[in-house]
Amino acid sequence: MFKQTIQKLLTGEVICETAFAEEFTYLKVESEFERVSDFLSNLDRNLTYLDNADAFYCTYERVDQSNTAELSALFNEMRSIFRPLVEFLDLLLTATQADLPLHGKSVVNINTLFEPFEQDQTLRDQLRRLTSIKPFKTNKEETREQLATLFNKLEDMHYFVRKNPGSSRYFATARFDLIYCLIEFLNDSEQVELPDEQAEQQDELLF
Repeated sequence: MFKQTIQKLLTGEVICETAFAEEFTYLKVESEFERVSDFLSNLDRNLTYLDNADAFYCTYERVDQSNTAELSALFNEMRSIFRPLVEFLDLLLTATQADLPLHGKSVVNINTLFEPFEQDQTLRDQLRRLTSIKPFKTNKEETREQLATLFNKLEDMHYFVRKNPGSSRYFATARFDLIYCLIEFLNDSEQVELPDEQAEQQDELLF
């Protein structure tokens, strides 16, 4: 369990109860947490625990010339998919009329989404726009196929997991919680200015 946990952390996985139950339970043991943390420290990494998401992930101890290029690449990759992810979260909030955005352990049954989209042209237009851009781009034209493609892509990106192949129930992982951390980072640390509409979406997600 030690080796496979280390491997997942070093490849950027976010270890939460939903995504990796065995590794999550393993890291919850204080002695094992310290063992993994000590090993990562030899690689100039930290084993970070995100309290509000109840999840573990790997971070760098410091930023210097040895890792600046890698960190920049990772950050740019995240920024490239950040806006589509926020748009997805906002779209889901509207479709489900939920009070709060997705968090780790949230469950979405895709079958319950078909009716709202079929009855609301605005939702269909937003979905069509979202599935016309990366990473959700598809040539599918039917609403149900677009939704299926969207959720399958998010599953591939480890934002959702399904307990059984073909199941309509998608379980959210703690990766969604990291999006909210990124929103705060971009707003507070980087002070990135976003269009008013996008800023309003972020305000809703941070509520």
